[in-house]
Amino acid sequence: MERKKARAAEEGAPSICDDALTEVFRRLPARALAACRLVCKSWMSVLTDPHFVHEHLGRGPQKLLLFANDRVNDRSLAMVLADDGRSMYQLSRPAASRSAFVHNSCNGLLCLGDSTGAVEVLNLTTGESLALPMPICTAGSSQFSSCNWHCLGFCPGTREHKVVHFYPGAQIDSFKVRCEIYTIGDGAWRQIGAFHGAPADRGVHVNGTVYYLTKFRYIASSRINSLNLQSEKFDVMRLPPRKSYGGHCSLTELQGKLCLLVVDGALEGPPRTMDILMLNTDDKQGWTPRYHFSLPWLVSSCYFTPKHTLFHDGKIWVQLLARNLYCFDPSSNSEELTIAWPELDFPFSTHTFIESIVPLRKDYYIKQIQ
Repeated sequence: MERKKARAAEEGAPSICDDALTEVFRRLPARALAACRLVCKSWMSVLTDPHFVHEHLGRGPQKLLLFANDRVNDRSLAMVLADDGRSMYQLSRPAASRSAFVHNSCNGLLCLGDSTGAVEVLNLTTGESLALPMPICTAGSSQFSSCNWHCLGFCPGTREHKVVHFYPGAQIDSFKVRCEIYTIGDGAWRQIGAFHGAPADRGVHVNGTVYYLTKFRYIASSRINSLNLQSEKFDVMRLPPRKSYGGHCSLTELQGKLCLLVVDGALEGPPRTMDILMLNTDDKQGWTPRYHFSLPWLVSSCYFTPKHTLFHDGKIWVQLLARNLYCFDPSSNSEELTIAWPELDFPFSTHTFIESIVPLRKDYYIKQIQ
């Protein structure tokens, strides 16, 4: 009997040890776990387990990422704005060309592109990168293109990351858009057909769905097209009823929900305001006015919707032009934007970011250990 108890205790010891180790891993930041993966194969096995990776991702605080190409010094910068709002630190440099730009960020992964149409997915925290095969259509690819763009998204049902590529068809038709998808872990793009309603602006990923505005956003027939990443099917919804859509409108993601940005005001000068309407997640039909604030007048081209509008640290962060970052505090009594960061010496783009250990290739860390 005593031998059986001793043997049972010995057999149970490793599992208890593993549970304790896993609990320690849960409390470590992603950057520390990235180094722990290279210690041994057993640690690597725990830290690449999909359940653990997904659970740890939910614990990570959301931060603000500034990505820039400093062409004078020939470098690409990925800087994270710290929570105190007044300091930045540089992460590992992306292995990308000088013309690289960020399509979007999802679960700590950056979807990078360049003027050649090439696409690369990069995990800034672990340094792992994955160059995707060249898409079908590369003509017209740029940081601001609305007819040829990519969007990285995550499918909660299958826990797969997918890159969606929207591009114009072979025949000149301004009312049609073609789409192909690349699932991280597969080896090729898959065409999923065409859909009526060419994008008027670059899309946004929210909870497993990619949304974009059609080219008819200025009239009553304006629509929002959507692509469900799990079913890979298109759907459509109308813009919310409104007296006027003013000068411009655009889509963004705030607090995990789809939001519509509407800029009103005269081109000649202030006051110009921006309303943020949030889509109800229950029925995906109703829109709730959430925020309202004034936009500073910089130059006439700033009449259009700000390039990036993000929610971070309880505040609304708005990027105007290419080098200006402003902030709006909903808890304050003021409806004015305040300067959040001094103007940088080079253009940048702003994205929400979570440091994560999401792997891009199954054999990546095995090769690193060997």
